[in-house]
Amino acid sequence: MEGMSYYKIAKMLMGMEIPAPAGGEKWHRRTVESILMNEKYKGSALLQKKFTVDFLTKKQKVNEGEVPQYFVEHSHDAIIDPEEFELVQAEIERRKGLGKEYSGCSIFSAKIVCSCCGGFFGSKVWHSTSKYRRIIWQCNHKFKNGEKCTTPHLYEDEIKKRFIEACNRIASDKDDFLLSCQQIVEMLSNTAALDKKIEAQYIYLNGLTVSMQEFIKENAMEAQDEDFYETKMTEYNAQKAEAGKVLHDLQDKRSARLSRKELLEGLVRTMKHDEIVTDTFDGKLWLLLVENATVGTDGKLTFTLRNGMEIQV
Repeated sequence: MEGMSYYKIAKMLMGMEIPAPAGGEKWHRRTVESILMNEKYKGSALLQKKFTVDFLTKKQKVNEGEVPQYFVEHSHDAIIDPEEFELVQAEIERRKGLGKEYSGCSIFSAKIVCSCCGGFFGSKVWHSTSKYRRIIWQCNHKFKNGEKCTTPHLYEDEIKKRFIEACNRIASDKDDFLLSCQQIVEMLSNTAALDKKIEAQYIYLNGLTVSMQEFIKENAMEAQDEDFYETKMTEYNAQKAEAGKVLHDLQDKRSARLSRKELLEGLVRTMKHDEIVTDTFDGKLWLLLVENATVGTDGKLTFTLRNGMEIQV
């Protein structure tokens, strides 16, 4: 949540000489990714991630929709706060959408947007070897393609200061802000329509599997034309692949919806428990509150918050 990428986390762990899970010295980005996305750390369990395809050989495969999965909350004691876990999942999803545009160097990475070109601001260090060292943020496309963006650069300290101003504005109308968040939470909590579609897709996939198995059985009992058999199997596999993709997309939508819900719930809990008015920058509040911040050509920042509200500072 401090802005690091999987690769940088792995590099940091190796630098600290922390053994990898398998006992070796080398950490891989996929290992870091797997740990960060493992729901067991927040006290939950997703059952049937894999299933046995051959009970004689005990061969297993990853469940891609062939059998139902079950999510059990509070199945055991958590070692990571659920709110923190969901915040990480939301950040992972955000970075997936950004692709290679995410640099992984700061909590401001891919959060500050240029109003001219829609690109992200990146960090630069000025006077890195002197006492005047300062971090500035400017549009990554400012000097590309011969068309210079007219948005000005911002000092990192200035971004923090303006965020504090935005927080103080929210605090002046805190009850209404929390009410809007809770209304969105209630809307996001209702996954009945998605659940119904997911269930229907499971039934469809199971039906395809049964039809495919019966076709294979018929062919084993009485050999059919080879071209017909290959064509039919190709059709079945194509249908299964398409149905699996639809199921995966539906599950992703449900997960994203619930992640956003838990993110907003965490924001509400934090704001109810702590005072918002502050004289110091709060990185956690930045991550909970801000969807993005757009820089205008006049240098003003427009903060778009998680509940859709916009504040210009």
